[in-house]
Amino acid sequence: MLRNYLTTHPYTKFVLIEDTIQERGKPIFDFLLKTHLEKPQNTVHYFVFQDIIGRIKQKLKHNNIILHDFVTNIFCWNKDPKTGNFEETTKNLGGNSVIFIDSLAHVIYKFGLAETYRILNNLKKDAAVQQIVVLLHQDLLEEHLRVEQLLEHLCTLSITLFPNVNSENGRLQYTYKKVGGKIIKGIEEYWIDNQNLVTKKIEKLDTKKLLEKSVSAEINPETLSTFKIGLTEEDKRIRDERRGEILPYLPKPENQNDQDSGKIFYQFDEVDDWDEEDPDDDLDI
Repeated sequence: MLRNYLTTHPYTKFVLIEDTIQERGKPIFDFLLKTHLEKPQNTVHYFVFQDIIGRIKQKLKHNNIILHDFVTNIFCWNKDPKTGNFEETTKNLGGNSVIFIDSLAHVIYKFGLAETYRILNNLKKDAAVQQIVVLLHQDLLEEHLRVEQLLEHLCTLSITLFPNVNSENGRLQYTYKKVGGKIIKGIEEYWIDNQNLVTKKIEKLDTKKLLEKSVSAEINPETLSTFKIGLTEEDKRIRDERRGEILPYLPKPENQNDQDSGKIFYQFDEVDDWDEEDPDDDLDI
């Protein structure tokens, strides 16, 4: 489902990919870049704010891509007015433009959050721009929650990446804002297969099945006690034979006559200790 939102024409205007050092968003970023480079009618403007510009030039040899180098002259040592002016560059892109920014955290550090937001908002309103794709490294921002809230409000599709502990594949959560105002949210598993993005919807777990699996086997109370709490077969037989008798009762010796009825007889067990002496004799009175 997510892939349709990313690649179906007309494109969703502003795609925000939020990643961390644990789960990189560059593979999804590169997939979208490859998708647009395969369409010669699009002009891809790649704004490089990190990485080595020479390596990117060597990697991206396409006729419909324009690299904007904001790495080489990052401290404005070169006084050429055409370099280092991000806003001025974005105003002269031309039609059928697709914008890629890597990475937005570096843009915020260089121009500030307010200025970055204003430039992105102007690009979003520009009818000549078909799509904006930005990569945001969350762990490079001190107030990343505040920055994320602002950018998620501005973008039309936000993707947040997480490590998937139960699978080799990654996990992502997305929020898609349709033109009519409807908001669609989803969680999907994703992986890259031969430079193509593959996603799979993660179904909601059935709580009833989880509870059934979590219920342990029937517990035998006798295994939890240090003394005997059950009845042997012989005990059960005697219990059944003497139902209706008045307690207490003990098994009646064969030589006991009925005249002794009503008396209580105590039979010693092996562990019983009987002392004939009076315990009070030890008291010094």
